[in-house]
Amino acid sequence: MTLHRHACATALTILAGMCAVIVGTGCRTHPVSGADASALPQVKQPAGSSVQAALKPDASYFKPYDPAAYRLAVGDVVEISVFGFPETVAVTPVAPDGKLYYQFMDGLPAAGRAPSEVARDMEARLNKMFNDPSVSILPRQFAENRFLVLGKVVYPNVYALDSALTLRQAVARAGGLAQGIYRGTTIELAFLRDSYLLRNGKRVSVDFEALIHGNDASKDIYVRPGDVIVIASGLGREVFLMGAVGEQKAAGYTDGMTLVELISGSSERGGGYLRTARLNKVLIVRGSLADPTTIEANLARILEGREPDVHLMPGDIVYVPEKPYQFARDLTRAIILTFVRTFASEAGAELVDETIFLTAPQAGQERTP
Repeated sequence: MTLHRHACATALTILAGMCAVIVGTGCRTHPVSGADASALPQVKQPAGSSVQAALKPDASYFKPYDPAAYRLAVGDVVEISVFGFPETVAVTPVAPDGKLYYQFMDGLPAAGRAPSEVARDMEARLNKMFNDPSVSILPRQFAENRFLVLGKVVYPNVYALDSALTLRQAVARAGGLAQGIYRGTTIELAFLRDSYLLRNGKRVSVDFEALIHGNDASKDIYVRPGDVIVIASGLGREVFLMGAVGEQKAAGYTDGMTLVELISGSSERGGGYLRTARLNKVLIVRGSLADPTTIEANLARILEGREPDVHLMPGDIVYVPEKPYQFARDLTRAIILTFVRTFASEAGAELVDETIFLTAPQAGQERTP
């Protein structure tokens, strides 16, 4: 699918929605200043955000997992040996009947029991063959003591939980966040605001953005067997830049993208804004088309360091005006016309998910879980 078809559909949808708003009540306009700018990402949370998760971590989530608490399960593969007798080493699974079969011994109940407990029973049975045997049972593969990492990580897979592990360490074990190339720039493919943790079939409220990008250790809970970590994809999410700028463009959204980053982003046409641009009243159209919010940002003060930069959200339309305006409703009409004229007439450009190429791991980075 090309950007032409994608933008055409988007333009028609925005046209219908915006026109209804203009004829009706109009847009809600909020100027941005001081602390309000840094709070922009909270104006409207995307659907499915982990902020609205069902479970809030309590103190138990921050206690390290103890591998000694693990109980054997059907399908586990263990290594059994008698100390001092290398010829006794054997690797065997816990059979479907829940028993371990070792050497010429009858099956020994193992499922639901600790490896050390099974080892003591095995020592009692081997007393006839060895003098005071010391049996070791070491898990090699787990059927249940595992966690799953899905989505935009380098190595999505199932991993054994053989030691105490935090969420950040779990993502690192999966190779970290996946990266790709978009229009010559390396970007992260993950959208951390929509990422979440599933435990016992329920979502757990985790702020992955603060955890990974903000290095906030207070969000770093411990992984438990059966956990599913889902790192959401940022592919297909775009922001649009229009008005008195070097290039009218649709840009692939990346986590933490800001107003300055979007406007100053380099491309084949340069980027930046025109000399005639009025930077003190840049408009950001955000939210539901049935009830959009138009946010005013003073880009001039942001560039001077007098106000914090503004964080964007997927789907934002950023308009840099060239002429002064009095009412946001009047400018919204111009935004609609410019959007349709600019993006619905483009052809040949590819969508984000067709121009993103996953960066290949470097030599020697291949890993097996």
